[in-house]
Amino acid sequence: MSHRVAFGVIGGYGATGRNAVAELLRSTSGDILIGGRNEAKARAAATESDGRVSASRVDVLDPNSLNEFCCRCFVIVNCASPVMVLEDRVAQAAWQARCHYVDAASLLIVKDRMAPQSQTIKEAKLSFVMSAGWLPGMSELLPLYAHALAGTKMDAIESSTMYFGDTSDWSDNAFQEAAWLMRRLGQSRRGYFRKGEWVREGIFSAAREADLGNPIGRQRFYLFSNPELSEIGSRLNDCTLSAYACVPGLRTMVASSLISLFPISEKRAGRLLQNSFRKNRLPVGGFVVVQVQGSSQGRKRSLRVQLIYKDGKEYWINGVVPATVARMISDGQVQPGLNYLASAVDPLCFVAELRLAGVELAEVFEPAG
Repeated sequence: MSHRVAFGVIGGYGATGRNAVAELLRSTSGDILIGGRNEAKARAAATESDGRVSASRVDVLDPNSLNEFCCRCFVIVNCASPVMVLEDRVAQAAWQARCHYVDAASLLIVKDRMAPQSQTIKEAKLSFVMSAGWLPGMSELLPLYAHALAGTKMDAIESSTMYFGDTSDWSDNAFQEAAWLMRRLGQSRRGYFRKGEWVREGIFSAAREADLGNPIGRQRFYLFSNPELSEIGSRLNDCTLSAYACVPGLRTMVASSLISLFPISEKRAGRLLQNSFRKNRLPVGGFVVVQVQGSSQGRKRSLRVQLIYKDGKEYWINGVVPATVARMISDGQVQPGLNYLASAVDPLCFVAELRLAGVELAEVFEPAG
């Protein structure tokens, strides 16, 4: 693979893709190939960068075009959308071309579709990393990071509780995919993990209010889980892991219920969710807060890890995460095989690399209140 371009970014002229390319330029010395259906836009994006960036037309719906692009690259970073349409096409082409693969989204589709190749991907020493973005992605990695960090400060860990939320004005495709995901997860994943075992919770006990302090404030949350979190919860067998998604207002609550329970078209569901977010905006762009409770030398201790981004930075962080994974793959720091982000990298190492990229995390270790 030595003759290949180091990084191929499909969708590299989109909002997430541009930020991924910028981060790869900042943090690596490798060449970058931007791909997309609109070759003029790809070339325009390439000319905005230095001589290490080139462009090529690639049609993800055309197997020949896609295979030709992947065969030119060492690591494929997939920032194209919508996943509901593209499905696992890029991942399958990356496998056929025997190159590494990073997916900023993947939803529930890509990992499930690639599962039959899981063992052969690992044997080929290739890294296929799914859900390597903001949500999901950092929302699953940060609980593992907080748990690992707490392990260096506490003798015993009792519980880890994550709160997350985001009401940024994402693209129409992003809102449609969020609605699609909500519908497929439905209400069945309402619960938490107790020492690695899933505990289902009732609808009335699944809600809570929590004051996360400035700048987030008091918000309403509901228990939430997805396949990425389930994989983490089953691994943390020394504590209770609970994850809560923010539902910041009545409109969002009603929209979420309608999308989950009724056969609304994807386009209409996405628009409904988008409008509810605009009416119930959070005071920040998005956040993930993890609170770990435990003890040290017989005394109760608490660790809080917090990642907050401001409005207008949603595509920046969504691009930085997969770009960091891609660079770490090229440095041999990512597990081979088919994995979600949180299982593919060492959480302490990954957060250290994100800090170098400008991602700011706050950590507070103190006596439990």
